[in-house]
Amino acid sequence: MNGFLKWADNRHFISVRAFVIYATVWMTWKATEQAWIFASHSTLDGVGTASVVAAVTAPIAALQGFVFRDYIASKKQ
Repeated sequence: MNGFLKWADNRHFISVRAFVIYATVWMTWKATEQAWIFASHSTLDGVGTASVVAAVTAPIAALQGFVFRDYIASKKQ
């Protein structure tokens, strides 16, 4: 699969780098939307709700940072 994606990206059939950025932004949006829903219906206190939201959104923020850094690095090549 990796070979196909490189071939398709080099031929400009699909931009794998752009697709990964778009998919990550979409995942971030969905996670944020779910966090809003959870926070608005949570029976936990403020600190408890914030802790759960942070525990769910922190890995997605880390993924977003990695993908963006990789995207910028691939543009320099």
